[in-house]
Amino acid sequence: MISIKNAKKTYKMGGEEIKALDDVSFEVSEGEFIAIVGPSGSGKSTLLHTIGGLDSLDSGTVTVSGDDLASLKDKDLARYRNKTVGFIFQNFNLQSRYTALENVELSLIFGGIPKKERMNRAKDALEKVGLADRIDHKPPELSGGQQQRVSIARAMVNSPKIILADEPTGNLDSKSGEMIIDLLHDLQKNLKVTILVVTHDDRIAHKADRILRILDGKIVEDLSNGKKETVKEYTD
Repeated sequence: MISIKNAKKTYKMGGEEIKALDDVSFEVSEGEFIAIVGPSGSGKSTLLHTIGGLDSLDSGTVTVSGDDLASLKDKDLARYRNKTVGFIFQNFNLQSRYTALENVELSLIFGGIPKKERMNRAKDALEKVGLADRIDHKPPELSGGQQQRVSIARAMVNSPKIILADEPTGNLDSKSGEMIIDLLHDLQKNLKVTILVVTHDDRIAHKADRILRILDGKIVEDLSNGKKETVKEYTD
């Protein structure tokens, strides 16, 4: 479903060139749950952003369902980000002045969905993440775990094929984090969504089908489900 070939991305910082991605190649099958681990600054988030169409490569290709993202026109890339991919961020990225329902509706507004259908789909998404009784609450009135569940509902409301999560448990306590991990795992199993998660949380890595370890912009380990006994040293 996703094919990354010879991906290279370099940033300039203070006169120094940083290789965020250094000739990265791998493939992701439909319905896989992949954890991307490695130290800070290793290129994990850059990789996620290029798959999500939020950033472009210096060279190499990102192909999703046969489409080379670099070849898409702006309107097609915007449609890809809205329809094919759902994003989950560490800091939730919710609008504080909007209710949970309104936050989930936002991506449907951008997709041109009529108001009644937007409300019904947003309510259904919030019910699926266990927040049916919190739809009228604004983010400041919700716990961190509840806010992240709102962001998951927002990510899944367009029925995306791919969910990209960047440190989804990074700002949560252990109990809330465990709930988010289980929720992501349920999405993969029940909805057959392809999930890629950047994480330092070894609990997520243990739920994944594969673990990609990145160091200095390179994939240095690709662990299948049967080899995850070594995951902890890679997520420290």
